[in-house]
Amino acid sequence: MKPALLLVDVQNDYLARPGLHPGADLLIAGIAALLGAFRGASLPVIHVRTMIAEDGRDSMPHWQRQGTRQCVRGTPGSLPPQSLAAVDGEAIVEKRYFSGFESGRLDTLLHSLGADMLVVAGLYTHGCIRATVTDAYQRGYAIIVAADCIASPDPHHALISRQWLEQRAARFLANDAILAAVGLAQPAANAGCDELIPAGHAAGKWMNAPELPLWNHFDPCSSDRILARIPLADSSLIDKAIAGAQVAGRAWSAAPAAERASLLEAWAQVVEHNREAWAGMVARQLGKPITDAREEMDRAIAHVRVAAQLVDSLEESHGEGLLTRHCARGVVAVITPWNNPVALPLAKIASALVFGNSVVWKPALPAPEVARAIVASVAAAGIPPALLSTVFGDAGTAQALMAHPGIAAVTLTGSQRAGSDAALLCARRGTPLQAELGGNNAAIVMADADLDAAARALAMSAFGFAGQRCTATRRVIVEESVRGRFTEILLSEIAKLRVGDPLEPATRVGPLVSAARRKEVMAAVARALVIDGGRLLSGGAVPREFEQGSWYLPTLVDGLEPEAALVQQETFGPVAVIQAAKDFADAIRLCNGVGQGLVASFFSSDAGRQRQFLASAEAGILRLNPSVFPVAADAPFGGWKSSGMGPPEHGRWDREFFAQPQAIYGELP
Repeated sequence: MKPALLLVDVQNDYLARPGLHPGADLLIAGIAALLGAFRGASLPVIHVRTMIAEDGRDSMPHWQRQGTRQCVRGTPGSLPPQSLAAVDGEAIVEKRYFSGFESGRLDTLLHSLGADMLVVAGLYTHGCIRATVTDAYQRGYAIIVAADCIASPDPHHALISRQWLEQRAARFLANDAILAAVGLAQPAANAGCDELIPAGHAAGKWMNAPELPLWNHFDPCSSDRILARIPLADSSLIDKAIAGAQVAGRAWSAAPAAERASLLEAWAQVVEHNREAWAGMVARQLGKPITDAREEMDRAIAHVRVAAQLVDSLEESHGEGLLTRHCARGVVAVITPWNNPVALPLAKIASALVFGNSVVWKPALPAPEVARAIVASVAAAGIPPALLSTVFGDAGTAQALMAHPGIAAVTLTGSQRAGSDAALLCARRGTPLQAELGGNNAAIVMADADLDAAARALAMSAFGFAGQRCTATRRVIVEESVRGRFTEILLSEIAKLRVGDPLEPATRVGPLVSAARRKEVMAAVARALVIDGGRLLSGGAVPREFEQGSWYLPTLVDGLEPEAALVQQETFGPVAVIQAAKDFADAIRLCNGVGQGLVASFFSSDAGRQRQFLASAEAGILRLNPSVFPVAADAPFGGWKSSGMGPPEHGRWDREFFAQPQAIYGELP
């Protein structure tokens, strides 16, 4: 098949729409990468643009009613960004309404080019992308929608449109999978990566699917080397995974609770036996410093053991004639991120299993070998392997899994966007949802604090593991009277953090997980400095000795207003902002002045101020004068505001999500 790239409404007026998600910068970067690949291979590129007369007489009727003037011919808003402008030989097709096919010219042009496959990118997912894809489908074209290269100011509508199109007309693929699908994937050093990862695990067996689109995981320490080639599971594999979990779950939920708990303890022992091997695997695949990887292993083991103890809370007697018990929900979808590839899955899976559920797990695509090791460890512990189905995939896979009628509950750790999509999908079917959605965490440093201890703790909290923790400190709020002194101490502590090989015990800052992730972080810092008037105090660059990987130096920025993007949005990288507060009230205002609320820390020796902080901070986890930032396996873990949905995770709080309460009245057998 001959592919053509179709860029729909990539115009400045549309890119400037408030609420565009993903943002214009990310969208433009994704489209530019795809455009460069097509041009490099001399494949057709067609630009479809809305174009309206100056007086608006030919605009859509609803635009005329609303007085909208967009994409007016000859104005800068009607043009694309310069980096995405058409070049000689690339056709431009104009339209007035939604579909690029409305005039018939696009269809004629594609036939003249011999193109029978379309790769579609642009704006908006719920409008012109949907209309164009639907018309292309009716005309017999094979269609791929570039999932990295579409956006909408109405993300819920966009999600529904994507699901609708995926079920009927198009595949949605990330850029690297598109390049592989159309034969444009760039060769890379492939040592140790000839074998494909299976696409999933169902009914106790791994499922190979070499025909599916592939996602390549590149070594964070050496970005030209592929560590894993992973198929993206489709709906048929999801069906098999859920069916396998349903069958296995029937016998498991009927088994004695004590037997389930005993098997979970056996699982903890298997994981403990593999502690060092798995920690090394995490360090190599993700670039996570080995010290952090070992800490994650210890936390994972603790989570499994705490979950096993929950069996004691399954039944409660309330006197003669009344018993309450907690029953399995069924098949639980577990969706986990890459940054804690052992602790988060084990915590969720163990809690699901102890209450008699079975699981379909979608791990994040990085670290697939860790996921395979976890699946193998379940069987090694004597737990029926069919209880844990696994599907590898991208965001589309996760969405298809959550929307499946065979799923009884969804537990997810991810971004705010992932949580918003999950909430919509689960609400449509009334599926219970537990979601931990990260945090734009603040730490307040008052003038009476131990400034040296606070700086030492915050340097590690903000920049350890390259800031790739949802609990990392992103905003350091310092009382104005000690701002200059504290900043000097903090910069000194940052300079002590060793950046380097994740396998070296002394390393505190490894690489970001991917070159794409680093590019996003660098773009956020650039915006803060160039557009929002921030001042760079440290970092902001790639270390010269590590140019081949995805490293980025610990970066501290000040001089930003509270509404600046770097203050308001979680960067999930080695970046922190420092803000000055006039007094305690101002510090609390800044602390609570973002949409998220996972962790807030307070450094002060004043007991009265500490009590005020505990009464005022809007976060699910509060810390007083912390020297380290642990997460206890038996404490609630959940955010306030947009940092969480549903009940918190871990310990006895998991019962509220993974089990259904039931009251039984009468003479009990």
